[in-house]
Amino acid sequence: MIILPGDNGLDKAHPQYPGLTVRLPEASLRSTQSLPDYDTSQKEHLVVKEQRRGRSRFDSTFWRGALLAFVVYVVLSLAIGVPLAVIKLKEQKAKKFKSAPPFSFWSADDSHTPLPLQSLRDSVFGHNIRCNVWDIAEDASSHPFLLATSRYRLPAQGIVTVRSNISYDADVFSGINGSLSVTLNEDKKEKDIVFIVNLLSSRSKLRNETNVCFTDTGPNRGLTIYTPKELEPDDSLSLAVQVQLPTTATIETFLTYLPLFTQHWDIGRGLSFGQLIIEGTNNPISCGNLTASQISVKNVLAPINGAFNVTNSLSLDTVRGPILADVILTQTPSAIQPSFLSLDTGYSPIEAKVTLSSPTSGFTPCFVTQVKTFNGAIQLDISHDEHTPSSSLSVQVQNALAESNVRLDSKFQGMFNVQTKLDQVTVRHSASVINGSSAAGPGRQPGGDPSKRTIIYDQLSPGKAQGWIGRGPRAPPPGPSPPDEPPVGPRTKESQVEIISTLSPIVLDLG
Repeated sequence: MIILPGDNGLDKAHPQYPGLTVRLPEASLRSTQSLPDYDTSQKEHLVVKEQRRGRSRFDSTFWRGALLAFVVYVVLSLAIGVPLAVIKLKEQKAKKFKSAPPFSFWSADDSHTPLPLQSLRDSVFGHNIRCNVWDIAEDASSHPFLLATSRYRLPAQGIVTVRSNISYDADVFSGINGSLSVTLNEDKKEKDIVFIVNLLSSRSKLRNETNVCFTDTGPNRGLTIYTPKELEPDDSLSLAVQVQLPTTATIETFLTYLPLFTQHWDIGRGLSFGQLIIEGTNNPISCGNLTASQISVKNVLAPINGAFNVTNSLSLDTVRGPILADVILTQTPSAIQPSFLSLDTGYSPIEAKVTLSSPTSGFTPCFVTQVKTFNGAIQLDISHDEHTPSSSLSVQVQNALAESNVRLDSKFQGMFNVQTKLDQVTVRHSASVINGSSAAGPGRQPGGDPSKRTIIYDQLSPGKAQGWIGRGPRAPPPGPSPPDEPPVGPRTKESQVEIISTLSPIVLDLG
């Protein structure tokens, strides 16, 4: 059966719609964030752009400041660091050894190191310099060393110097050694100073590179030796310098600067100097019977020993070498300051016998003595000459790790102060000394007997001893005397001794 469209009952219920078909969207999850509209999006984009632009300006300012700070740092480094480096380099060239003394006595007026010989011009010395004039020059192949000898005569007056360009650094100048001997000329008719230089070298080239020069004028008047700094491992260079002084002469200043040289002086008491300056490094310096107004001896790694007679000052200074000295300190009435003695070393002992002398009577001579070491025993003996009255003496002794023994004779009168931190102090005196009491007052001992010595302790403990020793009443400290007592002069002429140590015992013998 054929059903016609018009007969369909469904068509009646659902009439046909000839318009557009509307399709509902499929069901989906709802989004929590909806896209902003165009204006909002543009505003948000401008905000982000402004934030990025602000961060960029901050970063560029920071880096610009950092770059400026770096430039300032570089400029300051060049302005300050380069001059310091140049000065340090000059100091290292002037003294190679780290423990060397702070300066070297090259001449009486100048303490700088000499210029190398090749940089000296003829205009500096003119015709007054004489170099490498050998009286004897042996090149015999049978002998292992080549010998050359030079002699020179110099009038015995003014300043005389003996020096070399060798520095404190023994490694740089390895293979070089020398000796200096200063004696009196056996020919008593000789009026000039005679220099004799013997040079032994392993090669002729080495001898030609060594310059032995003499000059008779200027602050460097005398002998100057210039040696090559770098030697081959098998090279050897030895210099023996003899200086023969006339028996009668007036030499204002005699100066030596000879690192790596052994120095020996033996001229007796007959010849006197105005100023005598001796300097070495790691070889012994021996001085026999030197007499001068002022003497200074410096060494670094080797001992100093000798007998000295000075009127103005004596200084013996070394770093790691012992000091052994027999000293006569003499003061004349015309002296305007005390006669001064200084003994200074670091890690070695000091042994000194000091005699205080004054050729005339009627005045109180004045002396100052300073002794210092760190890790060496001190043995110091100070006494007055038989014809010298009680003097005004100031003694200062410092030590740390070794025992200190100081002895003063019975002419010492004044204050004593002895202190050690971690050991014991001992004060000794003869049995004839009266042990006084300071109960009458810390500044006065009434009724003292001028013929007897009295000792008064202001403080006495295992680690400290302070007091006074002398004859007669003890002088008061500076200041007005009590109204009921006669005036007593202040302690202007009294002596004083101070001994300080850290970890070691101290013994003071007051005679």
